[in-house]
Amino acid sequence: MKKVKRALALSGGGPVVGLEVGALKALEKHGIDFDVFSCGCVGSWAGCLYNSFPDNETKKIEKLTAFFEKIFVPDDIYSSFPVATGAFIVDYAEDFNKTMKKMFDPATYQNLFLPSRITEFMFQTWQNPPKTNDEVNLWISQASALNPLMRYMMELNYKLPKSGIAGLVKSTSFIESYIDFNQLLKSKKTVYLNAYNLTKQRIELFINRDNDPKYASITPRALMAGSSVLHYTENPEMNGDKYCEGAVVDTVNFKDLVENHPDLNEVWVIRITDYKTIKPPKNVIESELLGVMLPFDTIAADDVKLFKYHLKDRGLDKKIAVIDIEMKYQELTYDWNYSNLYKGIEAGYQGALKTIKKYQAETAE
Repeated sequence: MKKVKRALALSGGGPVVGLEVGALKALEKHGIDFDVFSCGCVGSWAGCLYNSFPDNETKKIEKLTAFFEKIFVPDDIYSSFPVATGAFIVDYAEDFNKTMKKMFDPATYQNLFLPSRITEFMFQTWQNPPKTNDEVNLWISQASALNPLMRYMMELNYKLPKSGIAGLVKSTSFIESYIDFNQLLKSKKTVYLNAYNLTKQRIELFINRDNDPKYASITPRALMAGSSVLHYTENPEMNGDKYCEGAVVDTVNFKDLVENHPDLNEVWVIRITDYKTIKPPKNVIESELLGVMLPFDTIAADDVKLFKYHLKDRGLDKKIAVIDIEMKYQELTYDWNYSNLYKGIEAGYQGALKTIKKYQAETAE
């Protein structure tokens, strides 16, 4: 019987990566093996680590879980400090140097005091003082915008020469302590990850091979480039170009998959987000996390639809089956705490089991 050639797409969706860990656990348990891994953002971390183990490794899932426990935050700490300190590392020394340079730069002070604008504002206030609640709030905001001290604080907070709040996503030493890149490059499985080249304005793929004619090799730097979240992390630089996560454009990373592997029989997809199950945010941090994750929710859904359409358009929909692993996304949040990680692992495991059962029933017919 001919071996089924399968690809697994591990999508982006940071704090719900537990779904991928749980799904891999179920797939491994049922002997469903993959020849190709196509990864985006946090899926790249899962895919690279999972395929960097020796062939005889029996505790892949345990080690994968242990890795993400280093990234996520214990619940009691996260409860009153809801920041993913394990995922996004602030370079305090570098930030201090940039702040001092900004403070001693004469250009910082050129437009702090705007006497003509202040006079105009005071005259308008005297002529037409605020009356309604909205007008009062607007007046306070406009007054703050003209206050030299407030303007100075905004300069120091928002106009430092940095492209993200935090430094790079973990250091290469941390990554290499978990991911054996030499073993990854020798793996029998083909692994792709994507990153968006901000300088050249294009998606680029990286592969776990040396001297590939089409793509650069996966390195710690490439892994960080492919998972650097806009606003949260500074844009990594490689070969003079600035990068951010490829998931902002291609969350599921189907790019070149069929072209590179025309003999594929199945493409399994782990979408770790779904816009139909989002909940209204209850506070600012939830709103901020939703603002980051919601675009991935919609892009991932569109990616799968477009991929199926392209297969059909090329007459490949009968040859290549697309299996979208069903998940109970509504059980999860976008929090970077342990409880969300563990819930994700269980939800991913149960979702994959359900999909596997359905798949086995259909293929047995």
